[in-house]
Amino acid sequence: MPEELQERTEQATPRRREKARQKGEVPRSRELTGIIGTWMIFLYFVFSGTFLISIMQHMKEAFTRVKNPEFVASAIITIIKDEIKWYFIQFLPIGGVLLFGVLLVHFIQTGFLFTGATLVPDVSKISPLKGIKKLFSLNALFETIKGILKLVALGIVIYFVLKKDVNILPLLIDMDVKAIAGISFQKIYQLILACLIMLTVFAGIDFAYQRWQYERNLRMTKQEIKEEFKETEGSPMVRARIRSLQREMARKRMMQEVPKADVVITNPLHLAVCIKYDSKNMNAPEVVAKGANLLAERIKEIARASGVPIYENKPLARALYRIPLGEEIPEALYKAVATILATVYKIKGRQIA
Repeated sequence: MPEELQERTEQATPRRREKARQKGEVPRSRELTGIIGTWMIFLYFVFSGTFLISIMQHMKEAFTRVKNPEFVASAIITIIKDEIKWYFIQFLPIGGVLLFGVLLVHFIQTGFLFTGATLVPDVSKISPLKGIKKLFSLNALFETIKGILKLVALGIVIYFVLKKDVNILPLLIDMDVKAIAGISFQKIYQLILACLIMLTVFAGIDFAYQRWQYERNLRMTKQEIKEEFKETEGSPMVRARIRSLQREMARKRMMQEVPKADVVITNPLHLAVCIKYDSKNMNAPEVVAKGANLLAERIKEIARASGVPIYENKPLARALYRIPLGEEIPEALYKAVATILATVYKIKGRQIA
């Protein structure tokens, strides 16, 4: 079945997730980024209470200087430069707070991720067909419903915040400017705080949806799982080749043990088993190499070239051949092997310990 017709029912593998992350494809919510940045600026204004007052006082002083009869028009450039510098210094902390907020939300959503993959233009994205599909996608439907609900929620919040203070409006006529400003700032603060709380709820919903959508888009078909397994673990042919190479390497290591053996016991045509015994390091003789047919012939050739004695004993050769490489011979074969080793050592002038 073609891959595009298969359902993406499987959870994404760690490798698929890592590939997507390297491309910059991570779940992120613009709503969350915006609301955290707004919260940071709002809290900055709240806890630095004198900021707005100092701005207003400075503006008042600036207008007073300009209205002064002694003001020289030629000094306007200097004043503008001074004003720009002053406002830059005043708003610099806000920029720092905003930058911190952006970095914070980036870390919350994606962790430590810095990639240039998203900066590379993707021509495939400039597709009229894809653009039309996006208009009728699940994501577009979600954004539409979210936008409508957000407008309704904002209206409800504004209504309930201002409703209880409607009776105060007629009283403002008899108040001085300072009192009116105080009440106005208080209501603006309450309104902004209520709206921010409401928008934070929507940002949380959007973030949860973006994560769900990300997981949904990252799902894989069964065929993709199989293909990835082949890539990571290797195809059956590759695995067979690896096993073949491993056997070849093991065989070479085994053949290097033949010249070190004390004796080669054969049956004599089909089997050859190399026995080694070191009384200082071994509890019993060990099988250090073995082979059948052509490999047995090769073992005998190396043994002859290395001066290793070859003894024919069919029953013993068959019994020894069943023992795994590097293993000690069983107690039942001690006597038969010891007899052969005694003969070999007698010729070489050695003794069995």
